Amino acid sequence: MAVTSLVPARFLCLMSHLIITITLLWSRDGNVRSCIPENYTQAQYSSVDTGLLIGLILMIVFIMIEVIGFISGVSMFIHPAALISTGAHAGASIALSYFLFEEWPCYLFWWIFSFCSVIPAIVEIVLLISIVGLKKVK
Repeated sequence: MAVTSLVPARFLCLMSHLIITITLLWSRDGNVRSCIPENYTQAQYSSVDTGLLIGLILMIVFIMIEVIGFISGVSMFIHPAALISTGAHAGASIALSYFLFEEWPCYLFWWIFSFCSVIPAIVEIVLLISIVGLKKVK
């Protein structure tokens, strides 16, 4: 029973992570201001804003790679990948919610990005290459 619950849980966690990331993309000003000193220059603000913008766009790209692999059915029923993805995206949804509302410093974003977006995307890309590219059966 628990294994069959992974598919809807994974989908909900992916969508939650995507929605929170898009929300953070639209309202990143508070987070940018929490990452720079009190007396900042426009160059400092632009630098931090550009870095956060790039990170958020990459996060959306990695989530979309996973959504494509999931919706196409390539990784939908591979349970270890589904478990990694569900755990990572649930954690990302919680952490990014705090990052958004509590205006955490930017270095924490990169930890969330690394563990909750890059690792599941790498797993998904490896699965896509091995199953679709190399025509290996599960």
